Amino acid sequence: MDAQYEQQRSQLADIREQLSAVHAQASSADRLVTVTVDFSGIVTDVSLDPRALRTTGADLGRIVTETARAAARLAHQQTTETIAPIVDVVGSMPELTDLLPGAPSLREPDTAIPQDDAVQEDDDDEYAEESQIGVIT
Repeated sequence: MDAQYEQQRSQLADIREQLSAVHAQASSADRLVTVTVDFSGIVTDVSLDPRALRTTGADLGRIVTETARAAARLAHQQTTETIAPIVDVVGSMPELTDLLPGAPSLREPDTAIPQDDAVQEDDDDEYAEESQIGVIT
């Protein structure tokens, strides 16, 4: 049992290291905005092409928001792929939401990042027609 515990512990340490290296980047279709996020989807960098400053504040805000969402979705996908090897280990553990109400589920990783459904769709649909988000890794 000690050997199995040590193996799991080592595997978890490796995955933790891999997660810390996950960074996802997305750019707007016109390449005027680029957003980088960490493994948890937290924005770590926003780059604006000088031409982006010629747009209205509202348009630029929408472009940055949509680009950040695209980067967060990509980070979520990469994180899910990274933790896939430990799903069996996690399956034998108590659910995190049972221990800490409001915490993200380890068994249902799709609940960790809010989907676009929570956003007003009228504004997003209008914006989606104007500019498509391109994802870069």
